[in-house]
Amino acid sequence: MLAELLRLKGKTTKKVVGLMSGTSVDGIDTCLAEISGNGVSTRVNVLAFATYPYPDNIRNAVLEASNPSSGTVEKICRLNFTLGKLFAEAVKNIANASGISLLDIDLVGSHGQTIYHIPCLSSDSPPHDNMLPGIAPAGSTLQIGEPSVIAHETGITTVADFRPRDIAAGGQGAPLVSYADFILFRDKEKGRSLQNIGGIANVTFLPKDCNINEVIAFDTGPGNMIIDRITERITNNAAHFDKDGILAAQGQINRELLLNLQRHSFLSKPPPKTTGREEFGVCYADKIYNDAVKAGINNMDILATVTWFTAYSIAESYKQWILNRHSISEVILSGGGCHNKTLLKCIKQNLDPSIRVYPIDMFGITSDSKEALAFAILANETISGNTNNVPNATGAREQVVLGKILPGRHR
Repeated sequence: MLAELLRLKGKTTKKVVGLMSGTSVDGIDTCLAEISGNGVSTRVNVLAFATYPYPDNIRNAVLEASNPSSGTVEKICRLNFTLGKLFAEAVKNIANASGISLLDIDLVGSHGQTIYHIPCLSSDSPPHDNMLPGIAPAGSTLQIGEPSVIAHETGITTVADFRPRDIAAGGQGAPLVSYADFILFRDKEKGRSLQNIGGIANVTFLPKDCNINEVIAFDTGPGNMIIDRITERITNNAAHFDKDGILAAQGQINRELLLNLQRHSFLSKPPPKTTGREEFGVCYADKIYNDAVKAGINNMDILATVTWFTAYSIAESYKQWILNRHSISEVILSGGGCHNKTLLKCIKQNLDPSIRVYPIDMFGITSDSKEALAFAILANETISGNTNNVPNATGAREQVVLGKILPGRHR
């Protein structure tokens, strides 16, 4: 085992697969990259990317397991190993599609599937956060997709479970991609915001010519999560997302509903901060929809309003926590939300016209692959023995090495 880890640590160029399944629970984003060096000398070449969608029964099982009222220890236990096999299959599939032998892949970095994330308690957190009497509230998180299964099924050394070490160091366990953003996108002349729009939206701001301690990163609030759920409600589950933002484009913003959404306390909470479906998930979206219907607001207007609110929450985060100290030259967008044209239009309308907005595709990385690539980079840093969290982003007391290492077969 030690010999294999030393071999990997000493190898200057590695083929690494990054695996990611986010809060939207769409499937497994799988990125195969060639990574040279480590730390600030890291160079990345994306060889292949694919998303392997979850079957409907698996997606439903994940959502059920993530809900405190329906999740049980047995369901989570079984699903942990089921997802481990699916993650392992994703590695095999990307290798096969690329014509690369598993023996030639050095490392897997797996984020896993978040089941529950409790960085801290807030006034908007649901009451079940306090259901364990006698246990002091503390940050905690749970990702499943058993990495032991991934390592065994593929024979490849696997680094996984990145978030807990940051929480152990006093952080919120997120955002973690800010380290990869710093490695890939820092610029001597420009202040850049890397805005990811997954189920939850998060930003990494890189001041011009910054060092790691000057990075600002936090969750801005909802990404696709509310939009997706409202789309399911108004289409009776015929659609799980608003393709290209076509439905929202048919509605009008309801000012009363928008003002109510803008009062959510997460928006005024200072960084470091992170959130998830516990605050902006199905329960929250269903309440928005049910209350809006009772108020006589039509379906398309509800969707148009939550789409604008999502854009507003991103732009307002910049105004409150970045633009009061820095200037932003560019916003580089990634994640599934990049495909929602109405959402992108709303984001631009909420930002100063002087701020240029680009899709990350212009930098040689597809919008869907960015987070999976980030976990490939994080795994490479872990194997290299480098600290790879950003305390200024997560709130951790110190820099630590993230992840748990599951050795593959000896080579």
